[in-house]
Amino acid sequence: MTSLDRTDQPIYRQIQDHVAASARYAPVIVEQVGTVDVLFHPDHLDRHLNCARPHDGIAWAQRRDLTVAFRALERLGRAPRLVFEDALAPPGFRQQVEAMGLALDDERALMIYRPVLGPDPPGETPRGRIPAAIEPPAAAEVARTPADLSTWLCVARAGYDPREAPVEDLEEIEPLIAAARDGQAAYILASYTDTPLGAARVALRPPTAELESLTTAPLWHGMGLETALVTAAVRAAFEGGCDIVFAVAPTAERARLYHRLGFVSLTRILSYCPPPDFAGLEPRPEGERDEPDLVEPVSTGA
Repeated sequence: MTSLDRTDQPIYRQIQDHVAASARYAPVIVEQVGTVDVLFHPDHLDRHLNCARPHDGIAWAQRRDLTVAFRALERLGRAPRLVFEDALAPPGFRQQVEAMGLALDDERALMIYRPVLGPDPPGETPRGRIPAAIEPPAAAEVARTPADLSTWLCVARAGYDPREAPVEDLEEIEPLIAAARDGQAAYILASYTDTPLGAARVALRPPTAELESLTTAPLWHGMGLETALVTAAVRAAFEGGCDIVFAVAPTAERARLYHRLGFVSLTRILSYCPPPDFAGLEPRPEGERDEPDLVEPVSTGA
């Protein structure tokens, strides 16, 4: 378990509120099954939107509840998994989960922007904060116009220069325009020698902002686009009234990039998968359901 100090605890609570609001806005369908909650998104396959999670305040996940949750996820076409933050797990929780036979499937760092302050020694490259300026030939800026947001959408989806095949369906672009106009998100478009090859999205829920996605064209990886995107994203978050900027690093390489640019690890998000023969069902009392319905979202509000 990764414990949080007194300074980090209120920050983490604000991040939790941000994540919960984003899930409601998605919208994610949530239903409690005893000691766990089952999350399901009908359109997106993201593991963190389709999983079982320990219910708030519980210290022990019941094997039977996990079995019901996993069966429900499989019935809905989702891989069964248990996801939780290490900082929230009580002592012994991971050992209990592993004793049931669940195996660690994925581990990601939840990081917050906490730059290193003070001058750099003469002749040394700045470390531990976003640079004062983006080094050419890489460049990045917030996409605001419909044309730029169309380009952003193509790059975010495929990681390539979309100018020969732009998105022209307004129904796809209008949600981006509305989110940017209402201050709910910032869409960052990065270019290399004026060719758009990188995209990032920042969800803005002051005082918190999440760097939700970061994409670059595969052949242009390591050419400064990633640094340009993170730099512009952090600045956009601050300009949007957010003083807590966080991100979940999907890989160790991405975590190193974030760390170099001023992010530090706050906790880990752990994903556990059950073995094929995982079971623990006992008959429910008469009149109780065995599986959640997962039909209606809890909320569709922002």
